[in-house]
Amino acid sequence: MEMLKLKWRYLLLSINLFYLSRVNCLIMNFIKKIGPANLFLLALCVLIIGVAEYLFLRGDKLHAIFIGLWAPTLLLVVIFIKQIKNGR
Repeated sequence: MEMLKLKWRYLLLSINLFYLSRVNCLIMNFIKKIGPANLFLLALCVLIIGVAEYLFLRGDKLHAIFIGLWAPTLLLVVIFIKQIKNGR
């Protein structure tokens, strides 16, 4: 009985490792596709949105709105720079 439990544990561990390696491969492909600079700017926008939500829920609504408007502005600047770089 103990041997059967051990086999199931190894089976579940191997399945988990397979899915973790698959997820890791998908994440690495995503980073290669969009580039590290764009990934940094995307993470920065998510951080800005998180800070704005924190301020809004804390009750500082005007500062939250002010900081929350930085994310779309930053994304717009990135899109504009890409358009210029591509010659459009």
